[in-house]
Amino acid sequence: MVKQHEATHLGNTDYEVLYTEKDVDRQIKKMASEVINRYAGTDPLFVCLLRGGAPFAMKLMFEITRQDPTFYPEIDYMIVKTYGDRRTESDSELITDLAPHTNTKGRHAIILDDTLDKGITADFVNDHLRKNHQVSDVDLLVLVEKDVERAQFKHATMSCFTAGPEWLVGMGLDDSASGKEAGRWADYVAVLNNNS
Repeated sequence: MVKQHEATHLGNTDYEVLYTEKDVDRQIKKMASEVINRYAGTDPLFVCLLRGGAPFAMKLMFEITRQDPTFYPEIDYMIVKTYGDRRTESDSELITDLAPHTNTKGRHAIILDDTLDKGITADFVNDHLRKNHQVSDVDLLVLVEKDVERAQFKHATMSCFTAGPEWLVGMGLDDSASGKEAGRWADYVAVLNNNS
């Protein structure tokens, strides 16, 4: 098991672990409890942003169901490309929309993503859901909220952790500069070592 602030390697790249698997599980349990308290009985639609949001969304859905077996989370998926092959953001592009049979009109949408960085993806998805799917409201739940300036989503509705602007890897966050999908399925969150 990788320990907090322990150095770890993925391929030829060095990382420092910020949040261990235990930290992640503990914070997701807390978030699941908050989600149940806030949204139970309101018929929300969870919208997972693939690929990065998948590990976080899966753990959260399992934990919600474990804590409240009568809360039946409905989840659908979108693929939005914001990052290219390196570690820089660009304009967002919708690759895959929600399933056509998903009932969205007038529902409260809850975006699930790995991180809230500059908010480019979150802003794009928020606008898309409101304009094209007529949702009534949009909230944002993320594993990590970065401490950076943003335009529309100043803060996530709920986040498990905060971090600086450094490049993160693990629990959905990948390091495409090191290799396709590098680090995405690590069960911890780590920061890129400055020397890498």
